[in-house]
Amino acid sequence: MPEQERSEAESILKGFSVDDSWRLFRITKHLGGVYATERLIKMCNVSPGMYVLDIGCGTGYTACLLAKKYGARVVAADINAELLGETRKRAQRENVRDRVTTNEADAHNLPLPGNTFDVVIAESVLVFCDKVRAAKEMRRVLKPGGAFGDTEATYVKAPPADFAELMDLAARTPGGMMREDEWKAVYREAGFEETSSVVHPLNTKEEFVSAIRVNGLRFLTSLFKALADPKIRGTLISGSSISVVRKGYSYMGYGLYVSRKSK
Repeated sequence: MPEQERSEAESILKGFSVDDSWRLFRITKHLGGVYATERLIKMCNVSPGMYVLDIGCGTGYTACLLAKKYGARVVAADINAELLGETRKRAQRENVRDRVTTNEADAHNLPLPGNTFDVVIAESVLVFCDKVRAAKEMRRVLKPGGAFGDTEATYVKAPPADFAELMDLAARTPGGMMREDEWKAVYREAGFEETSSVVHPLNTKEEFVSAIRVNGLRFLTSLFKALADPKIRGTLISGSSISVVRKGYSYMGYGLYVSRKSK
């Protein structure tokens, strides 16, 4: 990557934090979107009556889906109190408020008792965390025999070193985005005895459709509003931004990981 392009890309990434997609665009997003969510839930074999923790719940799409379609009882947890408010509103709209409760929580130190949940779901959470420490917390709150289902940004092939460094900068943590074998090593170190995984390349159509399904017209309205701001528009459509996305797209995907706690 040319030095000037790299320098501009670093400047752009330093100016945005993980919370900015919500603060600026009023949306939450993880790679694979609703398609990844459905695939992960099925891999975890969620069934009616199960007690499920959705950590990093965002605006509550997954929590409400688990309650409404799969008949689970759900604790939706997030470190952002405003997002928990959005989750409660969504649960009310979808008539699952009796099956979805909210809890303000940090993934590194969950204010929840051990051996509690049948399934824990996380979607693009550990990538921003101390991975092993957070995964140990997921294992702690699971019942023996429970499943930890995790969707995380995953390299589908080894990226150039300079691109990997930019992705670490975006995640605000070294080694933020990793290969499939590296993610599985995290779960092993956290004490999980078994992990199954499937890695998918990015699909532009799925990503766009998911954003609409989760965020509705707010996605388009907020995008147009943000792009009307000269500073944001200049950042998002700068030559460096476009170049980084174009060069990195073929390396990026998402992994679906299901780890089991021994009985």
